[in-house]
Amino acid sequence: MSMRVGIDYRPALLQSAGIGRCVRELCRALAEIHSLDLHLFGHSFARARRRDPLPVGSQLHRLPIPGRSLPFLARCGLDAGGLAGRAEVFHWTDYIHPPVAGAATVLTIHDLAMATDPIFHGGATELMLARCRVAAERSARVICPTQATADQVFAEFDLPRNKIEVIPFGCDHVTATGARRPIAEDYIVMVGTVEPRKNHRNLLLAYEGLPTPRPRLLVLGRRGWQSDDVVAALTDTDGVTWIDDLSDQQLVRYVEHALALVYPSFLEGFGFPPLEAMVLGTPVLAGDTPALREVLGEAAQFCDPHDVDSIQRELGELLRNAELRDELRKRGLRQAAGYSWRSCAERHADLYRRSSQAVTAR
Repeated sequence: MSMRVGIDYRPALLQSAGIGRCVRELCRALAEIHSLDLHLFGHSFARARRRDPLPVGSQLHRLPIPGRSLPFLARCGLDAGGLAGRAEVFHWTDYIHPPVAGAATVLTIHDLAMATDPIFHGGATELMLARCRVAAERSARVICPTQATADQVFAEFDLPRNKIEVIPFGCDHVTATGARRPIAEDYIVMVGTVEPRKNHRNLLLAYEGLPTPRPRLLVLGRRGWQSDDVVAALTDTDGVTWIDDLSDQQLVRYVEHALALVYPSFLEGFGFPPLEAMVLGTPVLAGDTPALREVLGEAAQFCDPHDVDSIQRELGELLRNAELRDELRKRGLRQAAGYSWRSCAERHADLYRRSSQAVTAR
């Protein structure tokens, strides 16, 4: 008999990258596991920004219900599990947790950046952290995409170690387009929302210090919070082009033809862009942080994201050394091959079963 699993699918409908991408790809892979009856919780007053095909065999439950009304509905007997096909297990996938009463719950914590620096989540960080703590305590299991994130969750919250499970995400949703190079000149790319955690400011300072002629820097990502000064620098710095609105296919096309992807992030829970670049055979320079070290292994060049000289030195070496770039391409392809959504989904399915059994046994 199939297990009814409810998943908060709202990020997949409302966000293109990050958590939205994670939820879309996870659900596509989960839908291929026949022992699961997949119910997607999409109730929201917000208009969907994505129109991706739904995972085959899944059912989307979506009515224009404001998020603020969900606690009232739960008190009336219509909790999130009931609104998602009377789910036996409900998966909280984001940092907002619709109330669940009758089902076992599992929670994904992508990162605890808000606990590291309040600027990293753009406001209301104490509230987000408090909500996350309550959801973690209530959940049968807490899922983290890296051991680095799991260690931070364990340090921040009073949880048993065996309640936290590390399940890496996949990256095989990316395939090369095979299309022509989008621009004629050589270029490097930086992918990510323009916000403090991604560290565009230090990258721009390092880029300006490179000897000329230097390849163009393409910055690909939407404008985020506390970014006015960086946005001004993006438009004023010679050799820099900022593209803030592009499709998934356009993004892949730019990355696959780049000399390198530069990703000097201060903190990540997993780090999709550098791993996706490796799938495409693009060498990577990444910030030397615990999660990125864990995910990228020996397949990337690393820099100290807090040190402009370090970013400049490592980027300069990568641009000068064609043999290094070739070696990183080979290593990157091998590294990325170890991250599949099928494996990720199978481990989630096993966790759902164990979570349901643990609640039933109480």
